Amino acid sequence: DLVEEGYDVAIRIATLPSSTLISKRLASTRMVLCASPVYLKVHGVPRHPTELAEHTVISYRYWSTKDEWHFDGPQGLVSVKTRPCMHTNSGDTCRAAALAHQGIILQPTFLVGDDLAAGTLVELMPEFRSLELGIYAIYPTRKYVSPKVRALIDFLAEHFAQTRSAW
Repeated sequence: DLVEEGYDVAIRIATLPSSTLISKRLASTRMVLCASPVYLKVHGVPRHPTELAEHTVISYRYWSTKDEWHFDGPQGLVSVKTRPCMHTNSGDTCRAAALAHQGIILQPTFLVGDDLAAGTLVELMPEFRSLELGIYAIYPTRKYVSPKVRALIDFLAEHFAQTRSAW
């Protein structure tokens, strides 16, 4: 609770519900399904989201849909109930597990983008898109934004605008 706990600003990556707080969209990030080439060589490459139920997945605990992952594919929406071998509250831990060939992850492009570019992770089923999430600066009031908060928000907006093409 920003107001209750006295925070000036927070950065949230989410699909924002309506709120009394003020938000400025800084950028967006796409959720990407990926795994290491070694994992895929050993376990095979899934071709459809329903095949994820047969694979080892590493799940982000705070994912709003829990272990049910949703995709928008060529024939419409597809949902699959995964059976994670591990739950974690850290996207970095999901990434590390995937890089250690432990399974398939669904993580944001800002976290796995460099790995995808380097080939240490491989995007799976790009024709089945998952969520796109906004990256927001959230603050309690528009009326009394301190200069330090305004400077931070402006800096982040400029930084994200410059790096947006990499995501």
